[in-house]
Amino acid sequence: MRTFCKLLAFSLLLTACSIPKPKPDIYGIESGTAIVAIVLGEGMARSYAHVGVIKALEEENIPIHMVVGSGMGGLMGALYANKKSANDLEWHAMNFKKEMYMDFKIQSFLSQRLVHSKLEALPVRLFLAATDLKTGTSYLFDKGPLIPAVQATLVVPGIFKPIHFENKLLVSGEISQGLPVEIAKQRGADLIVAVDLTQGIDSYTFKHDRDITIQSYKISSASLTKKQLEGAHVVIRPEVSKIDFFDFSRKREAMLAGYDATKKVIPELKEILQLQEED
Repeated sequence: MRTFCKLLAFSLLLTACSIPKPKPDIYGIESGTAIVAIVLGEGMARSYAHVGVIKALEEENIPIHMVVGSGMGGLMGALYANKKSANDLEWHAMNFKKEMYMDFKIQSFLSQRLVHSKLEALPVRLFLAATDLKTGTSYLFDKGPLIPAVQATLVVPGIFKPIHFENKLLVSGEISQGLPVEIAKQRGADLIVAVDLTQGIDSYTFKHDRDITIQSYKISSASLTKKQLEGAHVVIRPEVSKIDFFDFSRKREAMLAGYDATKKVIPELKEILQLQEED
């Protein structure tokens, strides 16, 4: 195990040296500190697993310098980055109701809960992935107004209406890139922790017409995500395969699944970070 972690840490350092990195002070850390990124993707109701992941990381003092989000992962990322607090994230996330999601009442929900109005003002660096429907290309929110960025990354085509922003027609980044691991790499992360919620889509149950849209969306996303995950150093896969994407009644179960799955990789993460500090 230690040999593997040494090799992985060495690989991380080589990778970091080959990427033009932003100045460390962008992430509010001292020079020489390893930049840790967590990448959170779409999972609808399953995305409450992200809450458990962040709670476990915070509990074990694993630093989070950067959050990259898409879909509901973007919403969870914004709620965490708002105050850099897992407890604050849990409080607000658990008060986000299914009807708020289905009726897309995102602006009213966030306007009452967010302390910061712009991405660059957040205490944790947040990047939100979207897709421009006019061109089919990826669009990244890395600065500017926070609420439109969260709204755009939440849009599932066929379920919600696209967001008009700066002459673009935006929907979730899942369409063009799946789980946006590559963004964390491009932004200079030394250690990328990705949370994969795509498991179990092969046994998805069709109950409503919207399920066909969601299944098509997730099949495309899963294919792109599989490729993206090759760039992650640690992948967390909470056991949420039996949770329906729209079953918000099981969000506590999803959160605990994320917490338990993260606890299993804590020793690996700590050893990697320790080896980086020693080097």
